[in-house]
Amino acid sequence: MDYCFIEEKSAMKKCIALLLVLISGCSSSNGVLHKQESTANQSAQNPYQLADSLEFNEVWAYFMKGEEDKIEGNEPITDLCYFSAKVSGRGQIVGEYAPPDIKFNNKIRHHIVIAVIDNFALMHFVLNPELSVRKHFINDICKVASKFDGVQIDFESVAASDAAWFFSFLKELRAALDKNKILSVALPPRRTRIADAYDYPSIAAIVDKAIIMAYDQHWSGSNPGPVAGLSWCREIAEFAKSFIPKEKLIMGLPLYGRSWQDKNFNKSVHYKHVEEMIKTSNIHPHYDPENGAYFEYEEKVKVRVYFTDERALFDRLKLYSSMSIDNVAFWRIGQGPSGMWQGISTKSL
Repeated sequence: MDYCFIEEKSAMKKCIALLLVLISGCSSSNGVLHKQESTANQSAQNPYQLADSLEFNEVWAYFMKGEEDKIEGNEPITDLCYFSAKVSGRGQIVGEYAPPDIKFNNKIRHHIVIAVIDNFALMHFVLNPELSVRKHFINDICKVASKFDGVQIDFESVAASDAAWFFSFLKELRAALDKNKILSVALPPRRTRIADAYDYPSIAAIVDKAIIMAYDQHWSGSNPGPVAGLSWCREIAEFAKSFIPKEKLIMGLPLYGRSWQDKNFNKSVHYKHVEEMIKTSNIHPHYDPENGAYFEYEEKVKVRVYFTDERALFDRLKLYSSMSIDNVAFWRIGQGPSGMWQGISTKSL
């Protein structure tokens, strides 16, 4: 018998076995790596899939008149705000308004928004306690509110000199409304107390709910930047918590983004518009928690876009939840990513 041949054959078997072990180990290692990459990609695409559900007492959402088709009825919301009733130059509410004829999976409250965004003269006119138009305006609001569970005042152009008139107007409106109606007010974001018509403690003492519009950190006419940076949101929420009772405070979140075509000109963009830009121009967006999602490309002019995706929304919701803020509001339905409602729940549902 050729012992040398047997030893060589045995050694060859050992080598083959060792090689198979190494190959198996590499394959297993690659499998783990691919799994990790897949998980990372999954997390980046939809953070809700790997996170616990964020639960809030109240989840409010706005929709624009004419965009009822964007409401599916299965959103985890407690309050739906109809934006908005039209106010004429004479201080009268024009038109008929009613909650949308949509069947929801859960019972929700409907609110009509009375908005005057950029008309200081009209505000000065209707808030003047010496004019009869103020009383008629309050009566109009009460009539419109009769079909809703509540009414929201969104007066964004009240001069500081008219602050006392605004506060007394809210008191009169609260007294005139049915006691079961919810009176809410939309307020601008603040980091310090300002002597103007939107003094948090003065208004919080009158109304049932105060919605902080924690967006437009960078706005039309500003330099490029996030609509609601994370640290900025924290500062806004901390200030609001100092003056508004927990049960009345509602932190607003933006579902829209902004696109800058140069340093000082921009327009708002919806998530679907952003998806189209990304696909058309083969763009790979960047993300960091502070700024959210953003990208830049150049077609004749340089374009920089900041937008709200699931990750940005989740990071801001998680921030408010960690600050023991019980109520949030979204501006507005139809502007955000399709998967935004996953992982959000309300205690009443």
